[in-house]
Amino acid sequence: MQNPSIKKSDDLFEKSTMTFGQHLEELRRALGKGLLWLAIGMGISMIFATQIIDYVQLPLKSSLLDYYVKKAENKWKEENGVEMSASLKAFMREHKVAPEVVHVNREEIMAIVNSGPTLAEAEVAAGATPKEGEGPKDVGMLPKNFEASQLFPIRNWRPIITTTDALKVTEPFMIYIKAGLVAGLVLASPGIFWHIWAFVSAGLYPHERRYVYFFLPASLALFVGGAALAFFGVFRIVLDFLLGFNLSLGIDATPRLNDYMTFALMLPLGFGIAFQLPLVMLILERIGICSVGTYLAQWRWALLIIAFISMVLTPGDITPMIAMMIPLIGLYFLGIAMCKYLPRGSALGTGGYDAS
Repeated sequence: MQNPSIKKSDDLFEKSTMTFGQHLEELRRALGKGLLWLAIGMGISMIFATQIIDYVQLPLKSSLLDYYVKKAENKWKEENGVEMSASLKAFMREHKVAPEVVHVNREEIMAIVNSGPTLAEAEVAAGATPKEGEGPKDVGMLPKNFEASQLFPIRNWRPIITTTDALKVTEPFMIYIKAGLVAGLVLASPGIFWHIWAFVSAGLYPHERRYVYFFLPASLALFVGGAALAFFGVFRIVLDFLLGFNLSLGIDATPRLNDYMTFALMLPLGFGIAFQLPLVMLILERIGICSVGTYLAQWRWALLIIAFISMVLTPGDITPMIAMMIPLIGLYFLGIAMCKYLPRGSALGTGGYDAS
């Protein structure tokens, strides 16, 4: 006998079945609409791609500044036997400079100060015509009879370089396209997620299609939350950790534009995708493929799968992999709690009704 709680318009078999061809056609439409949203999002993002690239590099510049200041602190203590003062460290950070020792010739310096030639005078002596309005500049030249014993050290200041390098002439352009694509994907994610869930709902019973009103905002929130956690939280921790290894090994950091931007853009994207885990678990439980007992019994296998997913979705180093694993483990148990405690009803899933 039909469940009296189901209205006539919610007949379980009303548009409840689709042929394989109809599923393919629905999938084609969903993909087409999703790509259209992506094209619109990318078109908007390309206008701001340069600003996006600059913004994405801010964590790297901050981490590199900390790295070189810390390196200068260690060298200062090694050379002077005392800690660098807080005011000097603040000066380095403010002006983005680091101290270095250079060796100069005392006699040559004194000759320059007292009666040495200026740069303009040297050019005139060489037959060059001085430029109008050019002021004098000191010039230092090694004496003809140079001796190393004549040198003495002085402390100089050099700029701290916190920019990336491009090893190929095509790298900046490709990064420009990649930044616009990833930013466009994030910008278009509400429309893309809507069409994904619309495709899924096409294969559901009419009363089950109300799932979309719960899963769509939850899925979007998890995606944006995962991406934000990666960029604003995990990303800086990962950079500081990796640069700390460089410092301990005495290796200078010279980031490559392509490698860094790929890492910076793909890490938040991977986090956003991986954070869909609780919803996937809830769907599998509500359609009867898995149960809460299965999730609890197989938690060791789940941790292994989470480790594999984290390895696939994060760039090469182990640090971002661990940074993704930890929140995913928490989300796994959140998924179990959702399966157990979310009420069953027309909006969140029920067992199948007997239509007879």
